[in-house]
Amino acid sequence: MHGYNQGLHVAKHFADRLSDFILLQEHWLTPANMSKFQSDFPNYQAFGISAMLDRVQCGPLFGRPSGGVTTLVKNDLINDTECICTSERFVIIRVSDLLIVMD
Repeated sequence: MHGYNQGLHVAKHFADRLSDFILLQEHWLTPANMSKFQSDFPNYQAFGISAMLDRVQCGPLFGRPSGGVTTLVKNDLINDTECICTSERFVIIRVSDLLIVMD
């Protein structure tokens, strides 16, 4: 994405095409802003965490941020979805018999 705001229009383009899964990386969102996925993609459940927790805790942000991966799963599939692992650099989820690894 090269930043959430910069890549948002492309991600919404895929969401409008009724994709079941949207895999996003380099969203650069802080922990306080991770809720943007739920507000901007109400038909999806977001799986991921901020990669900027350590940087936010150290003080004001400066320079170019990095990191952040999130997988969006269509709400229709959420009953068959299990989050196996989330990290700053990867997300692993299972949807029925499909394993999705975002790195």
